[in-house]
Amino acid sequence: MGSHYASKFYQKWIELYIKNGGKQFLAQKAFFDKFGIDTNNKETMKLFAQSTDALKHKFYRLDEIIAQRLSNDPYTSLEAFLNNLQEECPDNLVQFDYNGDFSEFTIIYAPFAAKELVHSIDNPLHVDSTHSLIKGKIQLFAVTMKTSQNTIFPFCYFLVNLQTSEKIQECLVKFCEFAHLDPQHWSADCALNIACTIEDGFPLAQLSWCAVHVLRACAKVGSYFDNPQNFENFYLAMDFLTLRADATNAEKLAEESDETYEFLTTMLEEEEPRALKYFDKQWRRTKEHWMMLYRGEGDSTNNIAESHFHQLKQTFFLGKKNERIDDIVITLITVVIPNAIIKVQVANVLNEERA
Repeated sequence: MGSHYASKFYQKWIELYIKNGGKQFLAQKAFFDKFGIDTNNKETMKLFAQSTDALKHKFYRLDEIIAQRLSNDPYTSLEAFLNNLQEECPDNLVQFDYNGDFSEFTIIYAPFAAKELVHSIDNPLHVDSTHSLIKGKIQLFAVTMKTSQNTIFPFCYFLVNLQTSEKIQECLVKFCEFAHLDPQHWSADCALNIACTIEDGFPLAQLSWCAVHVLRACAKVGSYFDNPQNFENFYLAMDFLTLRADATNAEKLAEESDETYEFLTTMLEEEEPRALKYFDKQWRRTKEHWMMLYRGEGDSTNNIAESHFHQLKQTFFLGKKNERIDDIVITLITVVIPNAIIKVQVANVLNEERA
């Protein structure tokens, strides 16, 4: 099963099952006691209500979620679910604001467990989104961070329709207020709406753009250039400034970065007017976010958020796309986050045993 914490989870469960002479109930009880899993939580207990062989597949199925639909209409079902959640879990952050026909709405969810956990980690908060999971290309945003147990934890999910920088900012600020958090460092892709959100909502925080996303974006803009050689030079300069510059020598880094940036901007200004317009809009005013000179070499990618979304899409939703919004939100709240909380609990106990 490997050394992943999820594998450790199942190994320990099976070990206790065998030690108790094959008595499943006693093995489960011993496991719950050892790892501090709340047996009074109905949703958590559903994750264990099956045989050992089937347990590891529980998280990957939508059948149980479909059975929880409270209406044939996804928004009516979602409204009923979130209203019940607000009543049953008042310590969690649950917000659902909408107009009459659901053409505009905001959904925010963060578990109570996030409040303590987020203060125990000194890593950047990663914010990213995906539009392929929910019908209508409604974007799902996640705030994630790698924990001290090397587990990626989803601290907050939110959805906004119609989407504006102000609405995204409102959701991030709401989460930080809930968690009593004053974040000093964010990581994101190179979306300008998220950049505006962080700059306006958290003016003292550092925002680092993912170098991979920056270079992906640069690779797609060859049509803005009249001279193909200038496009190649543009990409090579951006690659150097974003990823390849030598950060071990601060003086050399500053000198080489200034020279390369000067070469790049002079070339665009003198020879490529259309590319210059693009550069001014996307990269000139945001250089503090993507240049290694300002960003530092330790924060070169947003792979924490990307890894989390990959797991959501492939593991929890089995590659499905354009699903009902209530199915996605219910799965996130009743399956994905409880799974993440259990992984952290198990990792804590295993780390204590190794110490």
